[in-house]
Formats: sequence, structure tokens, C-alpha cells
Amino acid sequence: MQPLGGNKHHPDRGESLFVDGKQDSSVFGFANSRNAPRFVRKAARFLQVLTPTRFVTSKTVHMIALGAVVVVASGFLINSDSKNRLMASASSVTGLQASKLVVNGNENLDINVLQARLATQLGNSLFSFKVDEARKEILNDPWVEDAKVRKVYPDTIVVDVVERKPVALWQSKGEVHLIAKDGFVISKAGPKHMNLPQVVGEGANMVATEFLSAISRFPVITKKASAYVRVAGRRWNVRFGEGPQVLLPESDWQVALFELQDLQTQKRLLDRDILQIDMRLRDRLVLKLDPKDAEVRKTAIRKSLKRDWHKT
Repeated sequence: MQPLGGNKHHPDRGESLFVDGKQDSSVFGFANSRNAPRFVRKAARFLQVLTPTRFVTSKTVHMIALGAVVVVASGFLINSDSKNRLMASASSVTGLQASKLVVNGNENLDINVLQARLATQLGNSLFSFKVDEARKEILNDPWVEDAKVRKVYPDTIVVDVVERKPVALWQSKGEVHLIAKDGFVISKAGPKHMNLPQVVGEGANMVATEFLSAISRFPVITKKASAYVRVAGRRWNVRFGEGPQVLLPESDWQVALFELQDLQTQKRLLDRDILQIDMRLRDRLVLKLDPKDAEVRKTAIRKSLKRDWHKT
């Protein structure tokens, strides 16, 4: 069995897990580091004197010993810059630096962007890494709804994030963004989310969740709809691609949707050459035809009237 560090003993001489602690420990390296303040080096050397000359070379033991030096030494420091230098010295000797970043729970959040947000702290001492400040910085990312940050010694920062879930596309002022259920604008939309329902117009993002939840009960309509347009902050229009646009009333618009679904099921109204279906009036349905189709029908009616007139 190989020794855990430092001096290697020949099998014939009696293999041992124990090595010279004074020569192989992190405390020894810290005590002789030129980067460490003078009184810290003295404290480390004093700790060496109290340490048995031979002990198990465990990294945990080294860390505990070094931690004792750092805690004792930092207690005498009033100046924060001196404390930071002490922490940096400890990190350089033992490798206790925030050099690794592990992110859990991310689906859309770019890890490189998150790493850039933490750039001022990553690479520094794990002792001085400020978890609360890191969390605040992470929460500034629009994709992040909540986050937890923790240190995992000897060199890792673990970030557990809860992402915002995009529920719709919001088109406004010529741009399309992803929005969360509360209307929060997450980011510009990309190809990955083009299958989400689209709402259009000023303020549509703030009331989209309620409307989309209600209209989801009308699958005949939602299957064909291409966008939902918010008009003057009061009511909705429904677009059907190259098909008609349906004007819903300001009140009782869910009743209008029931009627529209029945008309589509029974009459295939949305599949006809109609430009607009106005449902804002309770007692009637107003259809707007394409001008060319309207003229053809108008001519056909006139001819029909003439024939009827001669027959009578």
C-alpha cells in the first residue's frame, strides 16, 4: 500500500501510512510561504511545534490545522485588507480557492453568463467568498426566480437555481419576448420557444395568463389560432393565420368563445373565405368578406333577382 503523501518507505523497511507531518503538511507550506504575513508564519510554526512529529497525512487534517492558524491570526487583524491578504495567502498554499462552479436546475440559463456574473469572486479564497452577495447577483438574471448558493470545500461553489417558466410569447413594438406567468419579461424569444402561444399589444403580457387559461378550454379554437391581440387594454381579438380575425366583446367574451366553437364545429366558419368575424354585438354576428368575394356574391345576387323578376 502506498503512503498517502511525502516520504515513501520501502516494503522491506516496513510500509507505513504515517509520514513526517512537519515536512508534508499544508501548515508547513503556510509557515514558510513568503506570501503570508510575518506573524501568521510565526503562528503556523508554533502550531508545528505542538503537532506530533508523525501523523496521518490527511487533507482534512491539514485543512483543520490551517484553519486554526487562519482563525487565530485573523482575530488580531482589524484592517479588512489585511484579512483579505491572509485569506488569499491561505488559499494559495492549500488550494482552497473558489475555482469550480456547479449549477443545478438550469434549463435555459446560460452557465457562461452566470459565471461572468460571479467573476469578481470566483478564483478568490473560498473563505472570503460572500454567499449572500453572489445570490443577489444571480437573482439579477431574468431567468432566475430563486437561487441558493453554498460552498463545498475545498474548491467548489454550488448554485441551485429555480428558473422562471416561459408561458407565452409577447409581441410588442416589433419585438417578441418570452414572458412568465406573472407577465415578467424574461428575454427575447428564440426558435426553441416558438411553439408557445403568442399575445400581442401593450399590456397583453400582464393579463395573458388569465386569458390563456380560459381559452385553453376551447381546443377547437386554440388549435387554429395564431395569436391573441389585446385591444386598448379592454378586450381581445383572435387571429387565425391566413383565416379570419375574430373580434371578441369586452364583457362576456367567454360566452362568445362558446358560440364561436359551436359555429366552427357545425358550420366550419373559420375555414371559409371571411376576413373578419365581429362578435362584439350580442344580438348579431357581423361578417366581413374579402372585397373580391363580396363583389362576386353581389353580382350573383343581382343576376338572381333579375331572373326572379322576369319569371314573375
